[in-house]
Amino acid sequence: MCLALAIGGIHIQPAMAQEDHVVEMDTLNVRDVLYHLAGGGANGLALIDEVSANRGVVLVDTKPAGWAEATLEVIGQVTDLPVVTIINTNGDEHHAGSNADYGELLEIIAHENTAARLERSNRYGSTGLGLPTTTFSDRHSILEDLDRIDLYFFGSAYTDGDVVVVFPEKETAYLGDLFPDKGIPAIDRANGGSALEFPETLRRVRNELTGINRVITGHGPFPTTYAGRGRREQGANRMLSGFYTWDDFAEYATFVGAFVDSVSSAHAAGHSVGDAVSGLRLDAVYTNYDMSGAADAAAAIYAELDER
Repeated sequence: MCLALAIGGIHIQPAMAQEDHVVEMDTLNVRDVLYHLAGGGANGLALIDEVSANRGVVLVDTKPAGWAEATLEVIGQVTDLPVVTIINTNGDEHHAGSNADYGELLEIIAHENTAARLERSNRYGSTGLGLPTTTFSDRHSILEDLDRIDLYFFGSAYTDGDVVVVFPEKETAYLGDLFPDKGIPAIDRANGGSALEFPETLRRVRNELTGINRVITGHGPFPTTYAGRGRREQGANRMLSGFYTWDDFAEYATFVGAFVDSVSSAHAAGHSVGDAVSGLRLDAVYTNYDMSGAADAAAAIYAELDER
């Protein structure tokens, strides 16, 4: 095992179980049991539960099909406990693609809408191995004390089953595709996503959650600073180096609202989707936001408005 100290925690040697299947793992805090997993086109988390009756690894999102081996290899560098619980933040391939590769003896938790859509999709074949075994509508919690995990559903956004995963004692939240990165979010209308409801869902997240200092995005870059990436905090905020903060999320939520309002106004004025995108006038604070998905998101907004 190769361990190298990194700001904010321990950087674990990447796992390359299959060609081009590279999973990188970083601790969120030194001596903590919560790890960030990068690779496979999406982020994820692994919490090592060593104290409950059902000791094992709680895995937040499983990456695309074929990525379980690489994920298990890197987790195996810090524990020999099995994966006993999976949390899917939605049913997208990047977040639930490898569910079936973790065996039968585990709990898979997802929002009820995600579970229903996965069942209808027949993604996991006739056996159903990989389908959620536990569902919830608004809120669900597992574990206790320092390792407690709270799951929340605030409304439709990327899909109609996007889950926020909160580690309250660690002041950390994983937002999945509700906050993929700083840029235009994708909208999966085929799976209940709503561009028009997205801002209100983010508003609820922002207003109803408290005590969050660190935010993990669904698809943002590996949050470390040792290679010069990410924010390098000082003093009491040093633990947040390389990660987004709650203020970053608040800024992003405001951005999404401004984008949807601007495109909706263009639709009301009779402008084309192309004109709505080219006519965007957003605050300079969003200069570095990724706007590559603007045309697709604007088209989704227009489609929703046309259906009203």
